[in-house]
Amino acid sequence: MRITPSLVFTFFVAVVAGGMVVTSRDWPLGTGLFPRSVGVPVLVMALIQLIMDAYRTLKTTGGQERETGDLQVDWTMSAAEVAARGLTFAGWLLGMFFGILLLGFFITVPVFTLLYLRYQAKEGWSLTLWLTAVMLVFFVGVFDQILHIHWLEPVISGPENFLKTLMPWLG
Repeated sequence: MRITPSLVFTFFVAVVAGGMVVTSRDWPLGTGLFPRSVGVPVLVMALIQLIMDAYRTLKTTGGQERETGDLQVDWTMSAAEVAARGLTFAGWLLGMFFGILLLGFFITVPVFTLLYLRYQAKEGWSLTLWLTAVMLVFFVGVFDQILHIHWLEPVISGPENFLKTLMPWLG
């Protein structure tokens, strides 16, 4: 088994998340809720990722694949194609950033999820709509209704204000 940067980083994340959970176990509920609610899922996901990374290093490939993080490329791709994929990723990221800045979270997050799943991930409409609805319920339920996050006011507040008048429990 080779030790790769991905394996080391994942191990580090698992250790930090495990440390959060262990350290906060004797804290009062109110104080320890955040480190536990974040630490346990991160620890579980990091351990799963650690197993997948370890398995990947055991598996031998033909040497054509190249690790570039989230951008999957291989040696047979042209530099222009790799650059186009990188620019596409940067475009989606900047689109979400400016969408949040201009229209706010409640408009941008579901629209971004819908557009990304349908046009970038090329999922069918039924799965795209279903996952967008689940994400919206989770997003509003956890961050707005349970945690009561104070959302920044968007530059163009009209669409978000209209949405909040349709759904008074929102924000």
